[in-house]
Amino acid sequence: MHTIIIFCKSYNKEMHRARRMAESVNRFNTDNIPLYISVPSEDLHNFKNCFKNIPCSFITDEEILTKTCQVFGKIPMLFPEHLIQQLIKLEFWRMGFCQNYIWIDSDSYFIKYFRSADFLSNDNIPYTVQHDFDELRAFAKRIKKNKIIIDFETMAKKFQKLFDRSGPYYDFGPSPLVWSCRVLKSLYEDYLKPENLSIFNLLRDYPCEMQLYGEYLHYSKLIPIIPVQPIFKVFHYPEQFFESQMKGESEYSLSKKYLGIVFQSNWSKIKEKKKIKDRIKSHLKDYLRTIIYGT
Repeated sequence: MHTIIIFCKSYNKEMHRARRMAESVNRFNTDNIPLYISVPSEDLHNFKNCFKNIPCSFITDEEILTKTCQVFGKIPMLFPEHLIQQLIKLEFWRMGFCQNYIWIDSDSYFIKYFRSADFLSNDNIPYTVQHDFDELRAFAKRIKKNKIIIDFETMAKKFQKLFDRSGPYYDFGPSPLVWSCRVLKSLYEDYLKPENLSIFNLLRDYPCEMQLYGEYLHYSKLIPIIPVQPIFKVFHYPEQFFESQMKGESEYSLSKKYLGIVFQSNWSKIKEKKKIKDRIKSHLKDYLRTIIYGT
């Protein structure tokens, strides 16, 4: 069993982004941490052809979900697709490949050399991405999108209440994240099973796998929490990328603080492109107004 591996859940529409991610792993992976990629069985052939000469191991979503269904029964009808993806990330531990895994999305890629010590302490305790949402909070204020802040705090409060924690709101994302299989096993054995709860219902009512893991970690106290800031620079919105370009940031400058970059894949949706273009134009006007008038 590996101490740590890298895990990505992907599918056909994300295949070429996933290849870019895998190429970056192959290029910068100092300790040769194994890469596992889960895809729908119907996409497996295409992925294997696309990923020729890139070292990685493929498994199918169905292999993971079969183990889940053996425990919780059939997946409910009309269970949302985005929750299936979260479910696979949460249930990957059942495959028994590793003690810890770094899960990374297809729209991410590394920009500098990395090693196991970037994700694990000397005692092999995974670092926990945990922060106060400050960067995105400040960005939301700059673009006058207070809804971003309200939505986050509403979500964070809901998860706090689930595990009866008070105190500051924590953001346990964005990905990549390092998860302990021991913690995920405990979520099942010490929380869900005694209460006769289903992972399907839990995800339906609390649809954020990152927040679920983080708050359960606080609740269970199973391993020490060693908080770290986000591992990758994430551009959640095109306006963030615009600001970064105006500052003259590059992969080289970002690599001094981050191991990689995430461009959220919804930017590339054709139906969104005109909307994004209009948003950038509006943001440019506000940006120039701030430079010229200071307001």
